[in-house]
Amino acid sequence: MMRKNKETGITPQENKGMARKGIDDSPFAWFREVDRWFDDLRRDFDERWADWPRSRTSLGNGEAVREPTIDVQDKGVEFLVTAEIPGVSKDDVEIRATPKSLEIRAERRGEQETKDETYVFRERNYSAFYRSLPLPEEVVPEKVVATMKDGTVEVRLPKQEQTPASKSITVKVE
Repeated sequence: MMRKNKETGITPQENKGMARKGIDDSPFAWFREVDRWFDDLRRDFDERWADWPRSRTSLGNGEAVREPTIDVQDKGVEFLVTAEIPGVSKDDVEIRATPKSLEIRAERRGEQETKDETYVFRERNYSAFYRSLPLPEEVVPEKVVATMKDGTVEVRLPKQEQTPASKSITVKVE
């Protein structure tokens, strides 16, 4: 029997430990709960990041705008950007350059049709690629050159020549 506190007159409740009503009392219940948390985390991660980094924006119908894999090299007088855009012809690639950025867009559309005595099979697919890169130094957009071979685009961006630092000269007033 618990005794009342003389000052407050309150009788303490019996300590039942960690047991709670409706909760599994097994010593492994906590491990099962943590395992369920990790399963939920893994499932959420897979749903959100399954095609990262290439998927950028969903179009709402299961299709996505993809980010091509890109390498940027500083060659001293120019930047060399290499982008992998498989299955796209050079006519479907659009490249825009500004003094401070490079933008690459591409689209690929395909159609496959098979006819048989009992059915017609027709499938269409669509892929879009987009990437915008800020450049670490200004370039000359008018001199940018791009080539494409085997699904790889190479873009050469010549750097702007540095202007000499202006000097401060004291001028005498006459």
